[in-house]
Amino acid sequence: MTHPKLIIVGGSLATGKSSISKMIAQNLSVQRISLDEIKEAMFDLGGYRDREWSKEIGRMSFPIFRDLIGLHLSRGESVVADATFLWLSDLDWLQEFSECYHAELIQIWLTADPAIARERFLDRANTDRHPGHNDAIEHVMDEFDERFFNKTFIPLPIQGKTKIVDTTDFSTVDHDAILGWI
Repeated sequence: MTHPKLIIVGGSLATGKSSISKMIAQNLSVQRISLDEIKEAMFDLGGYRDREWSKEIGRMSFPIFRDLIGLHLSRGESVVADATFLWLSDLDWLQEFSECYHAELIQIWLTADPAIARERFLDRANTDRHPGHNDAIEHVMDEFDERFFNKTFIPLPIQGKTKIVDTTDFSTVDHDAILGWI
């Protein structure tokens, strides 16, 4: 009997989580669950206002994100989950899911030069980012510079395997190597 895989794609802002998780889901024919996409659906339903509203929608979205992952795993289905996974509190529920559903926990950790990630973030905020995130430069750059763009984050210390992928230059990311490693 094969066990489902819980493939988490994490990293700081603008490191390419959505791009890499979509590639993995498509190539492995597994369900992809994105915290940002759940938040965007909730913005579309409930509207968007200011940064505090955006944070509250984020808090409301997280249990849905987690429950959808659990639902797939409970059916023996592998899933790729896309979120920052920056906080140690994520470790508890991820390990619990891995044990409860006999799922292999696999972490793809994306990293990029913080200055490059910041540039990507600015470009995205000014072009195609959902307005509900309230990423308007004048509202969030001081906060995000302090929280995200002046440091490098490390992967969660999961009980499973971890692959660190530097996405500073997307053209050098070897998708086949990532898929083969999984």
